[in-house]
Amino acid sequence: MTKAEEICKKLGDLYFFKELVKSNLIYLTDKKEEKELADVLMRVDNYILIIQIKEKTTSNSNNIENWLNNKVYKVAKNQIKVSAQEIINKVNFKEDENSDILDNIDKCTLIPIIIFDIGNINIEYKKSYDSKSTDLKINIFNIKDFENMCKCLISPMEMIRYLKERIAYSNSKLLIYNDERRIVIGKNITEDAMLNFYIEKYELNYSEENIDKLSVFNTYLNLFEKHCITNKKQYKIFIKFLSSLYAKEIYCLIDRLNKIIQRGFSKEMNLNSYMISNNHNLLFISLPKEKYDIEFIGFISNVFMCYFKLNNVLSIISYSVDKEKYELDFAMCEYDSINEQQYKEAITEGFADVWKKDGIDEEI
Repeated sequence: MTKAEEICKKLGDLYFFKELVKSNLIYLTDKKEEKELADVLMRVDNYILIIQIKEKTTSNSNNIENWLNNKVYKVAKNQIKVSAQEIINKVNFKEDENSDILDNIDKCTLIPIIIFDIGNINIEYKKSYDSKSTDLKINIFNIKDFENMCKCLISPMEMIRYLKERIAYSNSKLLIYNDERRIVIGKNITEDAMLNFYIEKYELNYSEENIDKLSVFNTYLNLFEKHCITNKKQYKIFIKFLSSLYAKEIYCLIDRLNKIIQRGFSKEMNLNSYMISNNHNLLFISLPKEKYDIEFIGFISNVFMCYFKLNNVLSIISYSVDKEKYELDFAMCEYDSINEQQYKEAITEGFADVWKKDGIDEEI
């Protein structure tokens, strides 16, 4: 693995969750020949990032344009077109552990990216390529610009949305967005200018406080496998679930988490905080440790799903260990339709009144 490939793999592990990042992607052709599919694949919800990486191995700055034309705009472009076609054709990986990244490929959108590393040499370069023969829209990045994008946007889904819009940005001299409230105008001068336009357009408010929330979010993700009280195999489902949250949704999630942590210290059960947004269903539960019961949490989660007519929910449970320490547990639940009548009776008896809109955390 080259230095550039190592950097991209580390960025993927840090920002896209290591379980959804694959390298060493060797597959078998129909003739049982071994070939590399791509340098790195990243999966976010139903999006697959196909990454080809080119690194200039010498520090000689002569003929950089020729190197870019040959290695990036020609070789890497052709490689990534082949990679995309092989993925569509459903490749047979040599290592079975790589196969899940291409689950339900027919429902996925491919996002091809070429990343190149030319060291400290600064040069203008093509930001995108639109392949008419394959209908692929390819993003092209200097590795420093790609790393900066990851550090600025942090949330995988924000990166996906930016990558989709960046194609149009890179082909426009003037960037304009307007709605009923405001007009946002920017110039396509640098990568930073395009990023700033995107952040302003979606009002992402990357304040120090919100950046801290995104960092805390990643910390909680690392707790899940240890603190999952349902099927441990649901870990990847959970990661895919939360990796598809946009920045504003993550801000809301952390705000609600902070609330239930504080409520957990009060020794009172509280169920009225939840989020329902873009099929991301979360229920926040705080309760005293002595009332902690897995079956009861499953019952609460099913009544919640029955009330809102949902198929699944991630329940996050907070309880205090002592006056200063708390624990967070997670339960990924799918609706139990067999016992639906039981949940409907609970709703009739007023169990779901805590989720009525007056005075509670509403849907976002």
